[in-house]
Amino acid sequence: MALPPLRIAVLHYQAKDDPPDAVMEQVCATLQQLGHTPVPVRVDESLSDMVRQVSRSGADLVFNLCETFAEDYRFDVNVAAVLELARVPFTGSGTAGLLLAQDKILTKQLLQFHGVLTPRFASFDGDSFQTNGDLSFPLIVKPARSDASMGLGVEKDMEGLARRVRMIREQYDDEALAEEFIEGRELYVGVLGDHSRPEVLPVVELDFGKKWSRKRMKIADREVKFGPDTPGSPQLVLPRDLSDELRGRIEGAAVTAFRALKLRDYARIDFRVSSATNEPYLLEVNPNPYLEEKSEVALAARDKGMSYPALIQHIVEVAARRYGLGRGAAQAAPAEEPLST
Repeated sequence: MALPPLRIAVLHYQAKDDPPDAVMEQVCATLQQLGHTPVPVRVDESLSDMVRQVSRSGADLVFNLCETFAEDYRFDVNVAAVLELARVPFTGSGTAGLLLAQDKILTKQLLQFHGVLTPRFASFDGDSFQTNGDLSFPLIVKPARSDASMGLGVEKDMEGLARRVRMIREQYDDEALAEEFIEGRELYVGVLGDHSRPEVLPVVELDFGKKWSRKRMKIADREVKFGPDTPGSPQLVLPRDLSDELRGRIEGAAVTAFRALKLRDYARIDFRVSSATNEPYLLEVNPNPYLEEKSEVALAARDKGMSYPALIQHIVEVAARRYGLGRGAAQAAPAEEPLST
C-alpha cells in the first residue's frame, strides 16, 4: 500500500539571528515535491517551545534534522527523548541509538565486543586514563562526545597529548579519546532502513588527491570539512577499485555497527583502510548525518539509482511503517497554515 501524503514537521536547530540551514530548506522543498505538506519547526533553546510548535503544526510525523540543541552537540539526544516522551513519531535514530553512538568511547567498546576492528585507543577523563593496547604516536585526539571534528587534533608526543587532553577538559568539559592514526584511505558508508532490514549504500571516499601537501596528514579535520572548496581540496568520490572481499568486510562491519548501536532509518559509518595491511578500521558512527544534497549519504544513494527525493521518501516511509502511519490517518492536512521559520 502506497504511503498517502503526510503533514511533516521539519525539526531543525537554528540559533537566534542565524539564517535557516540549507538542508532544512532542501528537505522541505523535496517533501513538498513528493506531495507531502512540510511544516518548518525551528528549535533554539526551549524544549517546551519545541513541543508546543510541534503540537500546533498538526504533523503526522516529525522529520528530525536536529544535530545540536542550545549550541551543544551533546544535547541532540534530548530532542529525541522529548519526542519519545510526547509520543511523537519522528525520523532517525531514537534516544538509545543517539546516546550510544554519541559516546565515541562506548561505541568503540561495543564494536570491539562485536568483533569490529577499530584503532587502538586510550581515554582520559582528567584524573585517570584507560588504554586499549600499547599506543604509538601520532595520535588523533578528540572529545569523546563532540561532533563535526570539534576539538580534534594530531599529537606526536606526550607533551602535546597532555596539552590537548587538558584543553578538551577545559573547553568542552569532556573526556578525551586518543586513537592511533591509521595511514590510508578514508571511506564513508551510508546505511538505510531498520534493524531487521538494513540497506548498505555504495562506499564513498574522501580523496585527498595528488596536490595535498606531504607535510599535512590526511585527516578530515574541521578545515577539510568546512573550509572553502579550492583547487586541490579533498573531494568526495565513488571508488571503483575496492576488491569484493574488502567491500564485503566494510559493509559487514557497517551493518554490525548499525545494529549494535540500535540505529534506524539512516546513518553514516566512517572507516580508514590501512595502506600497510589493507584492513578496514571503523573510526566513527554518525547516527544523524547531514542530509544535504551533496552529502556522502545522498551521493551514495544516487550511485545506487536513488535520487535525492527518493532518499527522503525512503526515510519517511521507513519511519511511517515503524509508527503505523499511512493507514488512513493522514489523508487530509489541518487547515492551519505552516509555521514560518
